[in-house]
Amino acid sequence: MQMIQSLLFAVACLSQVAAFSPAANRPAVQITSSRTFSTPTILRMSDSGGGGGGMEKAKDKKKGLSTIVIDKTDTQMEEEDTPEEMWRVVLHNDEVHTFNYVIRSLQKVMGTLDKKKAFDICTVTHGQGQATVDECWKEQAMKYCLGLQRQGLTASIAPSNKFEGGGNDAGGGPESG
Repeated sequence: MQMIQSLLFAVACLSQVAAFSPAANRPAVQITSSRTFSTPTILRMSDSGGGGGGMEKAKDKKKGLSTIVIDKTDTQMEEEDTPEEMWRVVLHNDEVHTFNYVIRSLQKVMGTLDKKKAFDICTVTHGQGQATVDECWKEQAMKYCLGLQRQGLTASIAPSNKFEGGGNDAGGGPESG
């Protein structure tokens, strides 16, 4: 009888500790007591917030030793490894701006573009109607495009794999050269 009382005391202590832990971290506890009944009873403990339990105790009411089983489940998040696609910054021809203005604007916005490469981009844009200024990640391409548009130039971005038009590799961009 003393063993049953000490076991029930231990279970009561465990349930008190588990009641203060977060609901997601509550383990399932299985308890077998030394009673003469043979039907299992499942008790559910709920949060103080009135929402679903999370702590399960199963008592098996037959004679024998008492065991406590704690089940833990680990969940892992799956990350999708889809490579981000490259985007092209495309400069379109207009009959308004001079070559010198476009060259200065390209150098100002792009930062790493020298005068010869900027001139080559202007030449391709004037001859073919559009030219690739740079090929980079989408976020950076959007920044470059907005910078060129703030200078009054006509610019757009397009996914590299779906790009159609002039200036694919003919003098367009800091990588070519």
